[in-house]
Amino acid sequence: MGGASRDHEPPAAPATFAVLLGPLAFYMGIIVPAASMGRHVLLGAAFGVLCVLSGWRAIRIAGRRRAVRVWAWVGIVLGVLGLVMLVWQLLVIVTGGAFPPPFWSPYAHR
Repeated sequence: MGGASRDHEPPAAPATFAVLLGPLAFYMGIIVPAASMGRHVLLGAAFGVLCVLSGWRAIRIAGRRRAVRVWAWVGIVLGVLGLVMLVWQLLVIVTGGAFPPPFWSPYAHR
């Protein structure tokens, strides 16, 4: 009666969510548009954070399921890369170019 409740969520659900959001966060980290930059940054940050959190959730409940763990890590890596690229470009924009521009950005060399 007082035992711990089991988690009945299938671990593939958050892993799939992480893998679907990972490329979106990655893409939004690559390019930061000049128009509607605030909305782009907020969406990219939200996608990246949700990707990492859902991937971590999948890893926690996956147990010994190797495929779920692999796909969760793929999603986490893509989400973290997207967040790092987004923060890097924001630092370039906020500092007015004092921070070195990223090598992947088409707008890096103005």
